[in-house]
Order: sequence, then structure tokens, then C-alpha cells
Amino acid sequence: MPKKAAAKTSGKGGKGKGKDGDVQDVSFQMRKVRVEVAKFCSELRIPPELDIEKLFNTKIYDALVENSGKMIFQGDRPGRAGVQALSCILRETCPVYISIRSLFFWRTEVGDEGVASICENCLDKGKNESHNWPGFVHLELFDVKMSALGCQSLSRSLRENIPLRNLVIDHNAIGDEGATHLAEGLRGNSELSFLSMAYCHIGPAGGVVVGEEIVRCTKIKQLKLRGNRIMARGLTAISLNLGKSESLVQLDLSDNRQVEVKEGEVAEVTAASCLISML
Repeated sequence: MPKKAAAKTSGKGGKGKGKDGDVQDVSFQMRKVRVEVAKFCSELRIPPELDIEKLFNTKIYDALVENSGKMIFQGDRPGRAGVQALSCILRETCPVYISIRSLFFWRTEVGDEGVASICENCLDKGKNESHNWPGFVHLELFDVKMSALGCQSLSRSLRENIPLRNLVIDHNAIGDEGATHLAEGLRGNSELSFLSMAYCHIGPAGGVVVGEEIVRCTKIKQLKLRGNRIMARGLTAISLNLGKSESLVQLDLSDNRQVEVKEGEVAEVTAASCLISML
């Protein structure tokens, strides 16, 4: 997880410098943005003293003038209600007024309700070719208090073959149930190519699902499973299905508990993992 970015502007609108130094006038977009920000913060009764309106206006303004296409949130704000408000704001403003493509939430409380809002209002928008907008293609939910219920929302969106290409849900206690939900959503999905579920409390049963469903039957190219509890049963299922995958080129099984794994099984899985990582 990158270091926290320094604060930049007030988000009042007007002119700013883009990546190449050219001055960009974003006042037209910001007029619409400020209206939507005020509207949804009011509807969701977000306390004014939290300064969430200012936070959103600033983040969106920075994304506009830098033409970065991304928004990053870290720490206490925006909170669960704030995330729901943000998803509604992006639903109303993308891609006509702003072109956000990537959302990052790092150690901020999104919760299952926030994940459901992001799925419904952002991910499910799909892409817009008339505005040359690919849709939301990158989502990071790093330690955001998400459970298997949040994975159920993600699964429903993934089932619709949304344009999401990269999904990071590290350090969320989704367990075997969450891994199963994601596997179900990925069965007919041809877009997602990178999935990271590090330190997600996935056990042997979840490892079997990963092996028989995600490794064997999906289009995932890079799969990160560091720091789980997959153990012998799960590791064996993954190992047996590596050769049946038509897309996987990188697999990270490091720092997984291997209690009660026979010596031969560990060697077999480790060798297969190294081989698949070098393709």
C-alpha cells in the first residue's frame, strides 16, 4: 500500500495544471460536481462537521486537473455513509462530467453496505464508448471491514461481466464463504484478470474452491493468496488444477499455513507455484 498522498487543493473549481503542465478549465464540471456532492451528503445526513463535502470536491477536482482517473481514500474518512454518498455522486457524474476509472480505499471503513453501494452505483454502470470511458476498471478494498456479505455484492456484479479488470480485497476476513461467492461470480466473467485475496482468512475449503473454480475455470491471469490458511487440502486442490488453467500466469501462495501437510505434498505444490509464476 503506497504512502498517504499530501493534500493539494481546496476543490473550489476553476483552473489547474494537467500532467503536461497545460492549464485546464474544469469550472463547468465542478459546478455539476458540487451540486451532486451537496445533494447526496444532505440526503444521507452526513454531519457537516466531518467536512465530507470539501473532501469529495477536493478529490474530484484533483482527479480532473491531473487527468488521473483515480480517487484514493485512506484513514477515517469518508466512512460508511460517505462511501455510499460517493458512489451516488459518481453514478450521476461519470463519465459526462468526470472520468474516474480507479477507486482505492485503504484502511478506511467501507463495510459491506459501502461495497454494495459501490457495486450498484459504480461497477454496474459498465463502459460508455461514446465518451471513450472504459468504466470502473480498478478497485482496491484494502482492510475495509468487508465480510463474505460484501463478496456476495461483488459476485453479483462480476456475474454481469462488468469491465472491472483488477480487484484487490486484501486484509478482509471474507473466509471460505467469501471466496466461494467470488468464484460463483467469476464463472462467466471474461474481464477480471487480476485478483488479490491476501490475508483473507481463507481456509482449506476455500482453497478447494479456489483450485477447482477460480484456477481451473476463470480468466484470471494473476492470483494472489498470500497469508491465508489453505493448508494441505486446499494446496493440493490448487496444485492439481494448475495444469488445467488456460489463463493463469502468476500465483502467489506464500506465507500460507502448511500444518499437517506431508513433505511430498508441500514440495509438489511449491514446485508448481514457482513454475506458474515464471510463465
